[in-house]
Amino acid sequence: MNEIALLRLTSDDSTGMWYCLLLLSILLLIKFSDQRLFFSITRIGHTDIPSTKKIDAPSENVKIEDVMAFVFRGLAFGYFTFTLLAQWELIDVSTTPIYMVIGVWLGYTLIKFILEMMIGLFWRSRRLLLEVVVRRGLLKTKAAFLLLIFILISQYPPINNVIYWTISGGIYLVYYIIGYLFFTNPYLQLIRKKIVLFILYICTLEIGPLWVLFELINQTNA
Repeated sequence: MNEIALLRLTSDDSTGMWYCLLLLSILLLIKFSDQRLFFSITRIGHTDIPSTKKIDAPSENVKIEDVMAFVFRGLAFGYFTFTLLAQWELIDVSTTPIYMVIGVWLGYTLIKFILEMMIGLFWRSRRLLLEVVVRRGLLKTKAAFLLLIFILISQYPPINNVIYWTISGGIYLVYYIIGYLFFTNPYLQLIRKKIVLFILYICTLEIGPLWVLFELINQTNA
C-alpha cells in the first residue's frame, strides 16, 4: 500500500483503521502530557467551560499538548468531512485525497486566527481574545472526540453508509451548537452591544467559508 492509498478512503482498504490508530495515539500522548486536558476532552457530556463566568487568564505560551490537541481535531474533522462528502457523492475520492481536505481546513483555521488576532488588537482586547481562543479550542476538541467515536463505530462495514454519516453529522452539529451557546453565554452583554459586528463575524468566518466550499464542489461536479 503506497502513500497515496493511505491518504485516501476506499471501501477495500484499512485507511479508516490507520486514522483511528493515529487519532488514538495522539489522544494517548495528550493524556501523558496533560491529564487534566485529556479528561476535559473526553468528558463530552460535561462542560469544563464555565457558562456564567469567565475563565482564568490563559497563558500566551503555546504548549506541546495544545499543538497535539489542534492536530487531533484537525485530523478528526478532516476525516469526518471527507467521508461525509464522499458518502453524499459531492467529491470524487479517486481525485480528491483526504490530505487536501485537511489542508483546506488548516489554511482556513490559520487565516481565521490571523483575522481574529487583527480584530483583537484593533479593539485592544488581546486578553479577551486569548480567553475566547482557549474556550473555543476546548469546545472544538471535545467535538473532535465525538467525531472519533463516530469514526471508530464506522469501521464496522454494515454501518459505514450514507445514512450513518448523515445522522452522525446531525448529532455533531447539534452538539456543537449547544456547546457554542455555552461558549458565548459569558459574552452576551458584549454581543448585544456589538450585535452587528457579531452577525458579520458569523456570516464572514463561520457560514461564508461553508457556502464557498459547497459552491466550489458544485462547480467541480458540474
